[in-house]
Amino acid sequence: MGMTRRERLLAPFRGVKPDRPAWLADLSYWHEAAASAGTLADRYRGTEGCKLLHEDLGVCYYYDYSSRIFDCSFNAVDFAVVETPGERRKSWRTPAGEISEHWRYLESARCWAHDSYAVKSREDLRVLLDVWEGTRFLACPDVYPRLDAWIGDAGLPIAPAPRSPVPALLADWCGVEGTVFLMADHEDLVGEILAAIDKANDTAFEALTESPCELVHFCDNLDSSASTPFFDRWMREYYEKRVAQLHRAGKFAAVHLDGRVRGLLPLLAGCGFDAVESITPAPVGDVKIEELRALAGNGKTIIWGGVPGAMFCTPWNAGDVRRHTTRLLETLGSDGRLIVGSADQVPPNGDTGYCRLIADILEGWAP
Repeated sequence: MGMTRRERLLAPFRGVKPDRPAWLADLSYWHEAAASAGTLADRYRGTEGCKLLHEDLGVCYYYDYSSRIFDCSFNAVDFAVVETPGERRKSWRTPAGEISEHWRYLESARCWAHDSYAVKSREDLRVLLDVWEGTRFLACPDVYPRLDAWIGDAGLPIAPAPRSPVPALLADWCGVEGTVFLMADHEDLVGEILAAIDKANDTAFEALTESPCELVHFCDNLDSSASTPFFDRWMREYYEKRVAQLHRAGKFAAVHLDGRVRGLLPLLAGCGFDAVESITPAPVGDVKIEELRALAGNGKTIIWGGVPGAMFCTPWNAGDVRRHTTRLLETLGSDGRLIVGSADQVPPNGDTGYCRLIADILEGWAP
């Protein structure tokens, strides 16, 4: 009798060679877009339908974003959200002033995107410092166990860590360009903010270490182009500390790298992460499949990903997907340290039939 999807996912973290690599595809974007467009089959609607979609496509159910270990609380901060059709404004008011960001819904992409970031100047940084000095994470002890029991052997609920300090600036508060200029112009104040984010995250990691989750996911949306220059100065110490903290608690740690791979993969592996997730190789990424293991710099780091999300769309076809997946397995699948995954999400115009195709290739593959 073969392993369950949950067992297959956790096997390489536990030091066990799975019967075949786990197969995970982030279908959340595709599912939400199809529901919004009215093209989603009735059987796949809602949470039960999303789980059934994974079952029918042969995909391990993992990316359920209703999973949470903690909630975020802004103390002594006036936080407001104003939403109108197609637009959203979030604002934070503290004794230092007010900052706000603007979002716009992109109908063609079926998603929300930043129109402008909240932090653009030194004055804004002072407000952001107030925000983070008042931020705390509150444990939600009942949510994860309930979702864990519901998913069962079909997969594993994601246990997301809060955004790490530098990725928080890059992705949430300043954008890439803004972060670069603010670090260059106001390094002292940026350093205070990074320390404040780190301190606030203590409460989240306390909840994570005390939770029943086995695998913690750093959802940092890293890209080598944006983050590698900051790594030694601003990121390495944080990652080493948090990974060690999780390991002491008997947890495993994966980190999300879904852009350029070459600069960050060896650095993240060197920080002790058990897995680097959403690895995007050529022909979309900047590293060939055959280079990945050597680039990681050790044989322990789990390579998680390998199938670019773009390959679910034209100009790629089923033959391309079959050849790419077979090459991935032949190159990395034999040592038990590969988790096959979409990198990053299956897009709204993606062909989910390719998910079933990849599942069938894995089911027929023998290492």
